[in-house]
Amino acid sequence: MKESLLNEELFRRAFVVSMLIGIICRGLVLRVTDKQYPSRPQDYLEQVIISGLSASLGAIAFPALMDKEFSALTFFAVAIQQFQGLAKQERITIENIDKAELVPKGCAYVEEIASTYESRSYISLISSLTASIIYIVVAKRYKFGFLACSILAALGGVVVGILFRRYLRRDSIGDIAEVVPAKIKFEDANLMVNNIYIANIGLEDTRKKYLQDGLAVEIVPRNLGKFGIVNDNGQRDAILNNIYIHMGINKDVDEKDILLISRSNLEKNTVVLPYIPILKDIDEMIRVIKSTPVIESAKGKQSAYK
Repeated sequence: MKESLLNEELFRRAFVVSMLIGIICRGLVLRVTDKQYPSRPQDYLEQVIISGLSASLGAIAFPALMDKEFSALTFFAVAIQQFQGLAKQERITIENIDKAELVPKGCAYVEEIASTYESRSYISLISSLTASIIYIVVAKRYKFGFLACSILAALGGVVVGILFRRYLRRDSIGDIAEVVPAKIKFEDANLMVNNIYIANIGLEDTRKKYLQDGLAVEIVPRNLGKFGIVNDNGQRDAILNNIYIHMGINKDVDEKDILLISRSNLEKNTVVLPYIPILKDIDEMIRVIKSTPVIESAKGKQSAYK
């Protein structure tokens, strides 16, 4: 039987340190709130387990390759399949829940969430692999002690985690457009926002509700290319859902006259939307809209506007 190039103590220390660094680096990009599913504490537990498994694969890969155990590469194939399976399950879960929402996310936003969920799963794997390589190389070549090797490995893993965080950061609506308050009014039964026709509201009580409790905004993109993104149907669905998550909606399931809709002003290249939130705060509504992520499908489909 071929003897390993690593002694047992070095392997054990490198493995433990690398796995812990992989889990910590996953925590750098982990955002869990009570406004999503699964929420705390379920999502924390799930992410710790997933990051621990993927970090252990990354930590063991380099020692295996040093011993020319190339079959260890199959671990990466298994990991990729697992990450894709988790993303698929996340997609199915969100789609099932979305059917019962008063303000659905829409297919484009669901797909964006699932793809982001998958890409973030690689952080633990790659950061622990980096930490493992640094720990073992420094220990064998420079004969550094446990503390020095651990610090250098941690620095390497954290750098990978920060690079992932920077790479995975996406633009938000606030990066590509201004959001300003707009005025709701009625011309007979026609709901208007900044003189843009929205819909015909037949019930007088609903018209009163729009005038008393409704808020409206106009999203003003910075250029024509950005208007193509904001004007995308999937992006507009994401904006409405983000408002709903943070501010609620003042309607019941059978109130058909309270619409979840936005309209384009093709003369000014802007988008207007009226909304009746539970929390009536126009400043908060503007902040929420600006925080809505720009989804990738909106960028691709509307590229002709550039």
